Amino acid sequence: MKKNIIVFFVLICIVIGIVLVSLFWTKEDEIKNVDEIAEKEVLSLCYYYSNKTNSGFYDKAWLNLDIKGEEISGEFNNYPAEKDSKVGKFEGTVGPLDQKIMARTANLWWDSLAEGMNTKEELVVQFGDGNAVALFGEMIDKGDGVYVYKDKMKLTSGFQLGQISCKDLNEILAVEKYIRENIKTITTDKPVLGGLWYVVSVFINYSLNTGSVTYEDGHIQGDATFEYEFDSNTKSTIIKNFKRI
Repeated sequence: MKKNIIVFFVLICIVIGIVLVSLFWTKEDEIKNVDEIAEKEVLSLCYYYSNKTNSGFYDKAWLNLDIKGEEISGEFNNYPAEKDSKVGKFEGTVGPLDQKIMARTANLWWDSLAEGMNTKEELVVQFGDGNAVALFGEMIDKGDGVYVYKDKMKLTSGFQLGQISCKDLNEILAVEKYIRENIKTITTDKPVLGGLWYVVSVFINYSLNTGSVTYEDGHIQGDATFEYEFDSNTKSTIIKNFKRI
């Protein structure tokens, strides 16, 4: 009887051991699968900046990041109100979260376009939950037409871009593009001396579905407010209550 109890106890221990090992292996496989999925999935983040200057126009910039593991790509477009714009796509690598600044740092190669010239240049961007900032410094040609920072220890932070959903950013860009391309038919004002209306500045308030625009024909200038409807599926825009102010 005692021998049977011992055998039974041993069998129970063996079964428990097999179950525990099986659970451990299953958990390890689950962790590996989650890591593999994380490496394959693309995380998209968007940031936006808009600031009205003393001239009444807007400094604007937007940043789109697509992150896949340590690889990162996207687009950075900077539109100062009274200076030339600088825009373009980039790709590079991104580091882990820095606990000191609570942000990640991306080291990028930016194919920028400014003043009609394309340039490949180094760009460092720090981003986190809520904001992002590009770092600027003196640039030098490293000998092959590619520009790099002269001293990466002397970089300064630019303006902060606030985090925004990529859906909302796409809405802002789509509505603004529509206004710029169709201002000639949106306004009922008549241009003078053979001029044609074009947009000088436009601001979109996506949370209220409203906006304002400044336009001119080379001779006279107009300012107006408007409301809009935007369909994110069809990317279509309808302008309503366009009022000259």
